[in-house]
Amino acid sequence: MTVPTPSAHGGGAGPTSSKDARIAWVIGGSLLVVHAVLVLWPSSPAIHMPHAGVVLPLIWAAALTIFALGVRRQGSVVARRPVGVIALMVAALEPFLSILIWNVVPMDAADRQLTVMLGTSLQVLSLAALVVAGVVIAQAGAVPGRLRWVPLIVIGVAGGMQVLAHVWVTAVGAGIGQGELIALTFGTAAFDTLGTLLLGILAIGSTPREPVQPDDAVQVYPPAS
Repeated sequence: MTVPTPSAHGGGAGPTSSKDARIAWVIGGSLLVVHAVLVLWPSSPAIHMPHAGVVLPLIWAAALTIFALGVRRQGSVVARRPVGVIALMVAALEPFLSILIWNVVPMDAADRQLTVMLGTSLQVLSLAALVVAGVVIAQAGAVPGRLRWVPLIVIGVAGGMQVLAHVWVTAVGAGIGQGELIALTFGTAAFDTLGTLLLGILAIGSTPREPVQPDDAVQVYPPAS
């Protein structure tokens, strides 16, 4: 038998905390689904929104913030561990950092190398933050069973595709055509978005039915044999 010990990330478990955790997962998952649909659906209203470049990052940031902090301190997929929370918040804010850099910092359009390096650095920052968050999710125990490994697997596969794409573009160099580059970019982005859609659906379908108990449960006595 195990009982949860008091912790900084959740407090006592009970019907209310279980309800808050379900609310966090449903809201966070729904936001991920909405974000993915708006990106994948060519006729989506988001494409015609005057501020679509801000709306989509806002949805993404809201989803990751809820998954990081939960609702009333319940439902955090990283069990509110500082490293996991910081990693998710970095990934949540990275799109806004990109917007700030591309719109505020003077950039010579002719300097393609600098543009590529800067864009790659931002992608690496986001990917690294998501990988760290995925590791914490897998270790924290707030996500039950084998489901806790899914975010890390999705992030790893998507990140691997991005790395392979960059390696291929670098190897081909000037020999790559514009059409091939566009197809590669959109293909990689589409896969990332499908991963986001999958995680959102899984979060909604796997909402906690019982109070979430992270790793810090204490063994009171062994079960009777």
